[in-house]
Amino acid sequence: MQTQIIELFELIADGGLDHDDILAMSAEVIAAQQDPIAYRARHAADFYPSETAVPLWEIVLLEQLADGLIFNAQSIPALYQQISEAFGEGELELQASALAELSETSALKAIQDELNPNFILIDFSQREQMQMLLVRTHHLTAFFKLCQALNIQASIAYENRFKTN
Repeated sequence: MQTQIIELFELIADGGLDHDDILAMSAEVIAAQQDPIAYRARHAADFYPSETAVPLWEIVLLEQLADGLIFNAQSIPALYQQISEAFGEGELELQASALAELSETSALKAIQDELNPNFILIDFSQREQMQMLLVRTHHLTAFFKLCQALNIQASIAYENRFKTN
């Protein structure tokens, strides 16, 4: 499983993380997977719920992605603002304020259109709050194959929301 977690982090980071950092991140996930009780005992107990359908190692995996690799927000404009800031000033043309008047599905389509053809917005939500990843288009097949092997729920954000609306 550790090899798969490492590969997943490498695909998501797309060269933006040092290999030693990826190894440290994957070690945290594996520690949570191998002994969830000991892991909870060593870390803030209130952060890691003992009663949840999501395995602890998946929660830890998401936590490892928190610093700029996963985008969390309560609204689509707030989500896009985070993405825009990650790219840097002037890199994306779409303004977060332009999304406020759109339906969720239309706003996600507008964001995906802005990110095409290089990135796909992936819905990686495990909680009520939206959690989205940007995955390079050329990594998409490998990313979904790894998610399936690890039993992680992930889908293309626009397609996922379109199916549910």
